[in-house]
Amino acid sequence: MKNKKNATGVMLVLCALLIVSFKNIGNNTVPPAKDTATNGGLFLPGKFKAVVVVDSLEGRARHIAVNTNGDIYVKLRFPDSIGGNVALRDTNGDGRADIIKKFANYEDKGPYGTGMRVHKGYLYFSSEANVYRTKLNPQTLVPDAPLELILHDATAPHEHDAKPLAFDNAGHMYVAFGAPSNACQEQNRVPGSKGIKGCPLLQQYGGIWQFDEAKPNQVQTDGIRYATGMRSVVAMDWNTADNCLYVVAHGRDDLRLQFPKIFSAWQSAVLPAEEFIKVKRALM
Repeated sequence: MKNKKNATGVMLVLCALLIVSFKNIGNNTVPPAKDTATNGGLFLPGKFKAVVVVDSLEGRARHIAVNTNGDIYVKLRFPDSIGGNVALRDTNGDGRADIIKKFANYEDKGPYGTGMRVHKGYLYFSSEANVYRTKLNPQTLVPDAPLELILHDATAPHEHDAKPLAFDNAGHMYVAFGAPSNACQEQNRVPGSKGIKGCPLLQQYGGIWQFDEAKPNQVQTDGIRYATGMRSVVAMDWNTADNCLYVVAHGRDDLRLQFPKIFSAWQSAVLPAEEFIKVKRALM
């Protein structure tokens, strides 16, 4: 694994529930909007423009995915009895969502459902314990196919069980399994408690596992441990240009609270940094 410079939020472009679409990025073009001069309150470089697609989305957005027809699917942090996802559609070309529909009433409604991906005609998304997929229908905004359970985490819920998703070009799905611990201490989050030598948690947690992207009802032991040593991965994507996985990972919390004689308040606030990481398969 090779660390890149800090990039907190590089892969998470949702802030204060403001979702924006940008004009003329790559081959995707968003129609001009009436309020692009304001850029939704953002300061953007050069000729970049932005328009507010939807504001104050109930349930707090975690990740988003955009279909080839422009429909947007949002994974909510806080699902309710209606569902844990939201579908958005712009019907008049002004860049704003005119249709907003909540869907996917799955059972495991913890507060850290994370992943949302459109892949090979399916919508994949994750809760704390599961990865689901449903077939997209070109005629409907909300998928009308049944949910398929692709992966189940029998140990959830626990700390850092968000499950961002990524897919390569060879039929594999990548899923993070965060560590149920702050820093692998003998007593979790107890001030002064020492770290456990070798951190046995890393055998099952604190890394990324590779799975079959289409096989139903997989569990963690069906996968291959692809990378280790990352306590809490919150975003992942596969770069087709160099055929490699990139992630954003959170470092441990509360250095000063746990070890006040060693770390200052400033060090606790900025170290260790949240990191943008290029990941290559671990040899284990």
